[in-house]
Amino acid sequence: MTILRIINRGLDRDTYDQVVARVNIERDHPLGLIMHGATEVDGVVQVAQVWDSEEYARRFDRERLDAALQAVGAQLGGGDITIFELHHLITP
Repeated sequence: MTILRIINRGLDRDTYDQVVARVNIERDHPLGLIMHGATEVDGVVQVAQVWDSEEYARRFDRERLDAALQAVGAQLGGGDITIFELHHLITP
């Protein structure tokens, strides 16, 4: 089932940029990732992702994201992650 993840790990923009550079999702797209976007609200980065399934998202976290978070000193398992199953998704 396709999912939408809304993620707030409490990262500032600099830390987020360091994590993104390490996981390199712009050039090395994770299997199952449909969309990734980020915004900054009150100095904290919030991320929205659409995945083919929750398992793909978890695999990405385990295999790539956790190591990048550790490398920049960010807390693992911290923050809020909300997952929604998508009933309808259109990607032009």
